[in-house]
Amino acid sequence: MIIQRIEVIQIETPRYYGHISGHVLVKVHVEDGPIGWGEASDYRVDDVRATAAQYEELLRGRDATRITEINELLRRKVSGHLASAIDLALYDLNGKAQGVPAYQLLGGKVRERMYVCYPIFGWHVREDFDTSLSYLQRLHDLGHHLFRYYTSGDSGLDDRFLNEVRQRFGSALKLKSLDFSFGFSDWQVALRYADVLRHHEPYHFEAPSRDMRQSAEFTRRADLPTTWHIGNLTTAFEAVDTGACNAFNVACVAGGPTHIRRLFAVAEAAGFKCLIGTDQESTLGVSAQVSVGVSMPNLDLPCDPMGPVLYTASPARQRARVEGSYLYPFEAPGLGVDIDPEKLRELTVAAA
Repeated sequence: MIIQRIEVIQIETPRYYGHISGHVLVKVHVEDGPIGWGEASDYRVDDVRATAAQYEELLRGRDATRITEINELLRRKVSGHLASAIDLALYDLNGKAQGVPAYQLLGGKVRERMYVCYPIFGWHVREDFDTSLSYLQRLHDLGHHLFRYYTSGDSGLDDRFLNEVRQRFGSALKLKSLDFSFGFSDWQVALRYADVLRHHEPYHFEAPSRDMRQSAEFTRRADLPTTWHIGNLTTAFEAVDTGACNAFNVACVAGGPTHIRRLFAVAEAAGFKCLIGTDQESTLGVSAQVSVGVSMPNLDLPCDPMGPVLYTASPARQRARVEGSYLYPFEAPGLGVDIDPEKLRELTVAAA
């Protein structure tokens, strides 16, 4: 299947709390085969025509079955997000050609579903405490129970909010993680902050410091796993070498499934735990994330993708199935996502 042409479409989807996310969709056309759809999640390009031309210059005439070779090329030439869009499209295309779901191309299932959470942001809590609680009421009403919390920078406010969550919902809601978003330059300050909130019983801490040495000091003393966003092999090796974390947070936006499988392998070799991160994917991206999630044996911690609940719109006829904070893969060939032309037209802001 030789690549002939690539289309690029910029769409926008609103989140439940009002933020608008962009996604770059790609369509890979081959001379004799199906169309492969991919997505650069929560990403925008300034010029879709230029992006399509760049893709075609790099990929026209290449064999679409050579997924790893193309991924290696693109990660040297374009951003990780844009490389991931093509990687997703190639799993979609090859899965359709072979009549199997994308997870089958990744080695097949080792689990039936992926445990996922909904994000709550500390800056929202600062702006409107009660509205932030209403997001969790909606989560509960939809039948889900797992959320993660981005800290606000005020440990007292965070503690008050999480105490209120416990008082209102009891054991019906569970805290997945405390995400510090690399907010500390001193491990001692980070550890004191974590100690204030530790009694809320998260599964893990996330990204205490951008300084690996400071993060390592935090990790040595924390009694829960500490995760870091790991997007490439260099960062993975450095994190292992310094002890900056003891769990990897990886996501398909970092080069696609082909690349992040290698990050899973580094984690496994180092004895580190893994989770699949980000909450930013629209339906194509969600399908890729859960395809990886159900096929990787060393997925040890609850994960972050929650697009079906986070976004109020999607270009797909049917969104990914999420029940009781568990996300299920599409079972149709490829990524399994059926794009609705009318919905796509409504969400498109630019196309090449």
